Amino acid sequence: MNQHRATPNTPDDIDGGFFREAMEALSDGVAVFDADRRLVAWNERFGEMMEPIRERIVPGLRWEDMLQACVASGVYADAADREREWQANIGSDATGEMEIPLSDGSVHGVRYNPTESGGFVQVRRDVTATRRDSRSLQDSEALLRNILDTNPMPVIMARLRDGRIVYRSPTARALFGDTVFAQEHYISPADRDAYVRTLRREGTVDAQRMMFRVADGTPVPMSINGRLTQYRGEACVVSTLVDLRPHAEREAIIRKVVEHCPAPILMTEAESGRVLFRSPEIDRLFGTNENTHEFYVDPADRAGFLEALRRDGTVSDYKARFRGADGAPFWGAISARMFEYEGRDVIVSYSRDLTSQLAQELDLSQRRERMFQNDKLSALGGMLANVSHALNNPLSVVIGHALMLREESDDPEVIRQATRIGTAAERCSDIVKTYLTVSRQEPVELGAADVNEIVTTALEFTRQGLDEAGYSVTTRLAEDVPAVRADPDQMAQVVINLIENAQAAFADTGRVGNITVTTGSTASGCVRIVVEDDGPGVSKDIAGKIFDPFFTTRGVGDGKGIGLTWCNRVVQTHNGRISLDPAHRQGARFVIEIPALDQVADEEGAQAKERPAARILVVDDEADVADLNGEVLERVGYDVTVAYSGTEAVDAISRQPFDCIVSDLNMPDIDGRGVLDHIRRVRADAEPKTGFLTGDTMGRASQAFLREAGRPYIEKPVSPQELRDFVAGILAEGGRR
Repeated sequence: MNQHRATPNTPDDIDGGFFREAMEALSDGVAVFDADRRLVAWNERFGEMMEPIRERIVPGLRWEDMLQACVASGVYADAADREREWQANIGSDATGEMEIPLSDGSVHGVRYNPTESGGFVQVRRDVTATRRDSRSLQDSEALLRNILDTNPMPVIMARLRDGRIVYRSPTARALFGDTVFAQEHYISPADRDAYVRTLRREGTVDAQRMMFRVADGTPVPMSINGRLTQYRGEACVVSTLVDLRPHAEREAIIRKVVEHCPAPILMTEAESGRVLFRSPEIDRLFGTNENTHEFYVDPADRAGFLEALRRDGTVSDYKARFRGADGAPFWGAISARMFEYEGRDVIVSYSRDLTSQLAQELDLSQRRERMFQNDKLSALGGMLANVSHALNNPLSVVIGHALMLREESDDPEVIRQATRIGTAAERCSDIVKTYLTVSRQEPVELGAADVNEIVTTALEFTRQGLDEAGYSVTTRLAEDVPAVRADPDQMAQVVINLIENAQAAFADTGRVGNITVTTGSTASGCVRIVVEDDGPGVSKDIAGKIFDPFFTTRGVGDGKGIGLTWCNRVVQTHNGRISLDPAHRQGARFVIEIPALDQVADEEGAQAKERPAARILVVDDEADVADLNGEVLERVGYDVTVAYSGTEAVDAISRQPFDCIVSDLNMPDIDGRGVLDHIRRVRADAEPKTGFLTGDTMGRASQAFLREAGRPYIEKPVSPQELRDFVAGILAEGGRR
């Protein structure tokens, strides 16, 4: 900073260093003059802004001489500005500040501030850019107003809080006249209120149809578009309107076309269900009811249809039971779209009768089911151990991930694709397993189900064949049976299989007899389904084998021995059990028990609270298999450590105890035998907590080791539930549940 040190009023006697630094830190040019109007101090920025006379700027320079030097050097764009600056500082009407255009095209804002000692401080700021922007803004505003004034569409800006109009285009003035408030334009005040509510909630409104009143009082249909903005600190609504009268004639033509369309087309109010328009085909299908609520047999179907429409905006082939023109119920499908019309949610739909289609689909489904039941799975005579070990590890990953994805996803498409992946993988696993498993098992879709309805469905499927063959079928369906969490289709198929097994047993004897199906509850909180007959029954010597895969009492070519195996798997999937009642002597009696829905909820809640975080060690040299098995167990609350080799497993076992150890058998460094040997040496108490998961049970070495070890094992590939059950069994044996 520059300053005159000889002047007594210099700031040096206060704190010169601080004063100089403060002056230089300012972005404006600053100069200090004493009571005699002589220059005392200035900063570098001031010198830069006064560049044409910079050499003249020295301590003691009189202010008047500086102004004269500006005139002489051509600093001012107009020499008269010297007088203006004089007057701004010490004139009789001094304002203390002014703007001075300079000859180089820039503009300086100059402000004079008096000091207590009688001097003053001059502050100069370059306001060139600010003034340029201000002029640009003014030009833009003028251009915008010109655009709005010449816009053929009516444009109105009104305050949001009270509707007072702050701007209207000439077109809007010609349409509505010199109204004061926007509310005066609406036929219905409720339309204005709804319009404002939507704007407050969403900030925008597009193409909303309403009725407006123009200057001569005529009601006119218009489409309004709105946006929120700020004007002078107020929230305002900018609205543009489109006169829809030119569209009326075209709409009348379209209406004529739709009225004579041979398809059943319907237009209704979404909320009330009131019919706004109907084609003649609708009357032939549903009758002349004026509200779609009367079309549905079950009101919940319309609620579901409306929910899907509100969520997606469109529905394709929504199936429901409807009431026909003659009052008889029928199955139909609706495809529809929802849109706004004159401020209301409106549905346009196309309906069709599915009676014929469903009859064909049912017949085809029954044929396919019979073909599936009669299709024989071929068993492989043997399997090489090396093929088994090579394929079972990747198959475990595929099946495990597919099953978990199927269990956890709510997306039908994801479930469908996961099912296809799992089914394909299960088919591959059949090739390498030592015995066949039931292939193509459908995904279980668990939900609240009524066992009486399940039994009724099964009997409806088998009734015709039984009646034609002369069988006597009795049903004893208990009232108030609790609901179960089940897949109704699969459980109905289980009952169907049991009934067909009874029928086949009678056929072997050459006679017909009685079949009884009973439902009820047990004291343990389960729901029971019993299928019994008075046929030849099941002898004691084979009773323990009937659920084994491929076990059958029928002749060669008459049975595959997988029906009861499949039934057993399905029931187990439902956390239930199926058994042959040994006390029933007159024929066969099969009992199915499934936990009631409230018991399932209670048990799951109790398990979630009581289950301790058991520590599990998973060992597998296949990283994908190890990670999958670890994730399967972690998801039910176990604390899982994963080891990707026998070496890692040995290190982990040496460092900490585990409640359960599940190890692969064949690994390249330390195999399952080595892991078990290490456990015996360093943690003998962990041996009862050890089990093996392997894809090789065919090799002689593997078989010999498993017999010698005496530890439980499970063969790959395994489902998530099978793995969890396996671990739970080891924990139970080891004393940790």
